[in-house]
Amino acid sequence: MRVIKSKHKELEAFNKQLRHQTKYFNNQYSHNKEYVLSFWQKSYIKRIREDLLNKQFKNKKLLDVGAGGGYVSIEMAKLGLRVVSLDISSESINILQRQKRRLHLKNFSVLLSGAEDIPLPNKSVDYIVANAILEHIVQEKKTISEWLRILKEGGRIFLTVPLQNRYVLPIFWPINYVYDKSISHLRRYSLTNLQQKFGLKTIKVYYTGHFIKMIWLLFSTIFKNEHLDEIVEKYDYKLANKRYGASNIIVIFQK
Repeated sequence: MRVIKSKHKELEAFNKQLRHQTKYFNNQYSHNKEYVLSFWQKSYIKRIREDLLNKQFKNKKLLDVGAGGGYVSIEMAKLGLRVVSLDISSESINILQRQKRRLHLKNFSVLLSGAEDIPLPNKSVDYIVANAILEHIVQEKKTISEWLRILKEGGRIFLTVPLQNRYVLPIFWPINYVYDKSISHLRRYSLTNLQQKFGLKTIKVYYTGHFIKMIWLLFSTIFKNEHLDEIVEKYDYKLANKRYGASNIIVIFQK
């Protein structure tokens, strides 16, 4: 009886989170009218190219989990990878389909699906990118197992998640609390617990969202300045090895 009740509660939590996430991201992506890379997105693409991809990456398969606006999918498809974009948001899927047609990307397919049950064969993917995804997922253990199922031996995962608050500057704790609640973050992570959960070889670790960048993010909602965006992003990029004071952690694992 306890097992049944536990499963029922987990299912209720899963469905509640799914409804909230789908509504939130459908609304967010409905405002995406054009494809323009921001400086922080360019930083992510640079890191993916330099540290996730092997030298012989063309025609290899990359799964973009929670593809969102699709910038990772699009830029990786441009490089010649076979890209599968996955998202729970129908608005995201519509955006991806439009960009695929506009850019004539034949090596680019889309899936309307959650990250917990992915309709791909075992060991069929060379790379997985999951930016700001795992912290939203109720069935975390199942999701990690699913990613490992479809990843080939020697394949790599590029993972971005929020950093545990003990490494975040205390001034940002109240902001993080409100933000996590509003966007339905279920947890934050450290390098140690990520390594324990995935059980894979760690290839590279980055820390992002340091003090200057976080302050600028607060002000940039009011004062738009691309030149300052670029300066702040370059400064934050240089602090990639600094754990304390960061807001997010990026880890590249290899199976």
